[in-house]
Amino acid sequence: KQWYQRRVAITAGDNCLDLFRKSAMPFMAELFADCVPAGPKERKKTFQTMAMMHRKSLNSLMGMLHATYPHFIRCLVPNETKTPGKVQAELILHQLRCNGVLEGIRIVRAGFPNRIAYADFVQRYKILAASAIPAGFIEAKEASQLIITHLELTDDQAKFGNTKVFFRCGILGTLEDLRDEKITQILSAFQALTRGWIARKIYMKLMEQRVGVVVLQRNIRQHFVLRNWPWWKLFTKVKPLLSIARQEDEIREKEEEMKKAMEEAAATAVAKKELEEKYEKLEEERMKIQAELERERQAAIDAEELVFKLEGKQQELEEENNELIDRIEEEEENNFIVAENKRGVEAELIGVQEELAALGERLKNAGGDIQGKEAELKEKNNELTRKDEEIKKLDTKLNDTAKRLGETESMLAAAQEKGQRLDKEKKRVESELGETKVDLDKEKRAKADLDKNLRKKDAECKEVLGQLDDMTRQKTESEDTVRRKESEISGLQAAVEAEQNNVTKCQRQIKDLGQKNKDIEDELDNERNQKQRLEKARNELEAQIAAYEDQIEEAGGANSAATELCRRREEEIAKLRKDKEGAELEAQEQADASKRKFNDVQNQLEDAEDMLRKYKAKAKKEKSTDCDSALIPLL
Repeated sequence: KQWYQRRVAITAGDNCLDLFRKSAMPFMAELFADCVPAGPKERKKTFQTMAMMHRKSLNSLMGMLHATYPHFIRCLVPNETKTPGKVQAELILHQLRCNGVLEGIRIVRAGFPNRIAYADFVQRYKILAASAIPAGFIEAKEASQLIITHLELTDDQAKFGNTKVFFRCGILGTLEDLRDEKITQILSAFQALTRGWIARKIYMKLMEQRVGVVVLQRNIRQHFVLRNWPWWKLFTKVKPLLSIARQEDEIREKEEEMKKAMEEAAATAVAKKELEEKYEKLEEERMKIQAELERERQAAIDAEELVFKLEGKQQELEEENNELIDRIEEEEENNFIVAENKRGVEAELIGVQEELAALGERLKNAGGDIQGKEAELKEKNNELTRKDEEIKKLDTKLNDTAKRLGETESMLAAAQEKGQRLDKEKKRVESELGETKVDLDKEKRAKADLDKNLRKKDAECKEVLGQLDDMTRQKTESEDTVRRKESEISGLQAAVEAEQNNVTKCQRQIKDLGQKNKDIEDELDNERNQKQRLEKARNELEAQIAAYEDQIEEAGGANSAATELCRRREEEIAKLRKDKEGAELEAQEQADASKRKFNDVQNQLEDAEDMLRKYKAKAKKEKSTDCDSALIPLL
């Protein structure tokens, strides 16, 4: 039985013993009734052993090796005298041979030391066989096979694995050289194309400059030819006067532009009023949303304060629960100590009883020395009495301990009840806290939605304000344009009035010239009448001369008086002829001068009418152009 108890104490755990002691089977409960749990054991702190540290270091090293490409370095002694710059080839070769470097190189060259994944190989060396790879998606392994086939690599130079392609020593370096050459060729061709394009651009620019220089030289030569030409001088003097005829049209156009600008300004004012109303509505909505957001924020703050209070209460309850658990553990330890002492005293009592029984048997068997044995028996009885007293004391102490244990158990039960109540309160608080958190999340989401709506409304307000500013700016620009057009129209009206005055002056001049023309025509008619009279007098004189000549011929030798008379008549006739010719020349000159004046006046009238028509067309055109330019910024 003792051996069994020792085996059970060694092998069975406290949890198993407690479970067997509280078993529903009577035999199992009686068998393990004396097995009291050894009490709470201190938790052992976990610490790392050498094996764990070694395994951790090894795993870190293997991870580093898998993540990198290892390179090995061999340190060699160049000479035995430690002289800088001196190299002993035999010593170095001996070290390489003894270290196994040459053998490692031979083994590496005999295998496929260089390896690269299919995707990386295709990405890096696709440029060497761009024409061999079809367009579209293709597996990396198939693309690698196509590239190696295009590069004419033999099966001894490259091998294909499941995820990587393997190369002999030096093949990858050759591929790198080929790749560098290909990239050099592509970059050289690109540079050549770029330089050619730049050279062609420079050449075209020089050709355009050459054409421009030729045109400039031709224009300068034409300028030198035309600057002293009278007709060119006349054209340069007359050209500024041609724009006067277009002023009336420009005025009409300006008036139309002003009307359009005024209409646009009125439409802009209406739109501005609508935008202002919309802005006021949005501002009211923003204020409402902001007030609602403030209320939601205050509610969230209250909920957070409630959560903090509940968390503080929960923490206090947990602290009280921990204190009760510590007290229970202390009482269990005290109970365990008392039980141990009781078991020890009971064991000693059993030993003393066994010794007393053995002494009684020995006393019966010996039959002598009764007094000594009685003294010894008295001592044993005294000792037994002391042991009984100690047992009584221990029983008293055990009873006290049992009472304290009962009190402790009652306190524990009360504490458990309190703990259950606290757990219920905790669960209730947790449920309330969960509900509060859910409400808080809802409030946060609502707050986020409100913030989002507020930002949206702010953006709309900013957009409306921007539109309002644009409309205000457009209105200001339109007003400036209207004022500018009004000033231009007033200037054009002044110019039109001046032109009308000029036209009035021209009309007066035309009337004066018409009157002068009438006077000249009258004078011309008088000259014509006078010419007719002179013609008639000449004809009469010629008839008289003819008659006188006939008389002279009939007289045939008239006297000197008749000859003198005839000479005087001839002088008179010559004088009359001379006067007649002078009068005819003078009348012809006056008639030509009158015709020239009439033609000049008529040309001036036609020029004035043309200038007036051109001025009206120009004013109309400029007015329409200004209206369009004023409409463009408004649109």
